[in-house]
Amino acid sequence: MKKSLLVIVCMVAAFAGFSNAKYTINDAEVEQVLTESVQVDFNLTATQAEGILGATSIKQDKDPWVAFALSWVLGGIGVHRVYLGGKGSLILIYIVTCFGIFGIVPFIDWIVLLVGAIKGDISQYVGNDKFFMWSN
Repeated sequence: MKKSLLVIVCMVAAFAGFSNAKYTINDAEVEQVLTESVQVDFNLTATQAEGILGATSIKQDKDPWVAFALSWVLGGIGVHRVYLGGKGSLILIYIVTCFGIFGIVPFIDWIVLLVGAIKGDISQYVGNDKFFMWSN
């Protein structure tokens, strides 16, 4: 047992030593990055993040095919609902209700999003915080 453990430790040490040669640091590039850096001050009392380096926020439309794919892969935990702008608590609700009442709700979401993706319009589901997103 001791010998096999010693062999494993030696192999790990040898592989770690060999992979160390792959990584190099160019000091000139590091210094260049540091000299071109900009000092950023964060306002901890602000309620909203301020733009850094002129970055702006643009609200984009949600892609129906991405929502459909998320519903297909992660529909049981409601990730597609959060992608569409719903509250993060919807994930907890989906999990507590045994993955959306045993998968029935995510399956209906999947069908509704498939139809919406084919039509190219899922705007009625964006920002919807209801458990049944298709109900009015």
